[in-house]
Amino acid sequence: MDIGIVHPELIYPRGAEKQLCKLSYHLNKMGNNVTIYTFEKNDNYIFDPLLENIEIISLNKKWAVNYLFGFNNVRWNQMIKKLASKIGDHDVINAHNHPAQWISSYTETPTVWMCNEPYYYGGSKLNNYFLDKDRQLSSNVKLTLAFNQRMKDIIREMYPDNKKMELTGSGVDLERKIQHENNEYFDSIFVGPLYPRKRQLDIIKAFGKIKDRIPNSRLHFVGGEVGILSKKYKRTLIQTAAEYQVDIMFYDSISDEELYKLYDTADISVFVPEYEPWGIFPLETILGGITTIISDECGVKEVLPDDSMVVETGNIEELSNKILDVHENMEHYRNWTKKASKLIAEEYSWKAYAKRMENFFKNVITD
Repeated sequence: MDIGIVHPELIYPRGAEKQLCKLSYHLNKMGNNVTIYTFEKNDNYIFDPLLENIEIISLNKKWAVNYLFGFNNVRWNQMIKKLASKIGDHDVINAHNHPAQWISSYTETPTVWMCNEPYYYGGSKLNNYFLDKDRQLSSNVKLTLAFNQRMKDIIREMYPDNKKMELTGSGVDLERKIQHENNEYFDSIFVGPLYPRKRQLDIIKAFGKIKDRIPNSRLHFVGGEVGILSKKYKRTLIQTAAEYQVDIMFYDSISDEELYKLYDTADISVFVPEYEPWGIFPLETILGGITTIISDECGVKEVLPDDSMVVETGNIEELSNKILDVHENMEHYRNWTKKASKLIAEEYSWKAYAKRMENFFKNVITD
């Protein structure tokens, strides 16, 4: 097959971008031709090694410049039209993050939308107008894919005209085995952008409440700032850590090897965001044998053996107790993690995800 993939940016080292690049790599290895279309791409992008055999067409335009008054929505529509004019002769288009699915309104090629999560609109009249336009521009999508049933229900409510929907999950793998090196610290790791919805603040407060019980704890936050709100949030994290006397360390965009060195020393992974459709990072840490706590709004909970490692989003007391329980019962939780790791390795490799996607593409083409 000849596949065109549309995604707004290749800038950040986030889960959505890793998902897209891993998918492109494996689709190409399976014998498909893959071209990526994007608004903006960084030179020396962290996932470039996966894209060596992939043609990339970029507008070289800032993908987002102003979140006020719907300015991006107007601008995105114009940029999608420009991308559409560059679309080659493909069998299928695979749209990823919003507003990539709008490409379906400007091409006759059937579009499959991997909807990681719908764009959030507020309740104002202006936002309602942009939501209506979004629905119109998204209505030509032939097939919409969701990570899990919860996200499928959300997408169906937001895009009622998109009738055909399926579940696909995502993928995960490790570049190398995690070494599990011991040191004098109890190291916690989080990977993701610094943003209030990711609730890194809860992690700091939870460790702060049990500082006397785990005095040697260190919190590693991997993921850069993503705008003005993110910069302000980082200042709040630093201030709160100082107040609770919690040792925290920040890392921006780092190489896989640098990340894996942090994985090697991690005793626990804590990922407790709100409204998280999936979560590649916790799947990676579980796959690597790192005991991992997630929130009940994290989509990957649907693929775990049970809810032993799930806490209520925003419940800092419950999170503190779970961290302390892990610290005091490491062997028990290692055994649970081994069981979950085996399940993930069998069902959610990137190769398996790419094969599922390829089958969806074939079905859309032959419909």
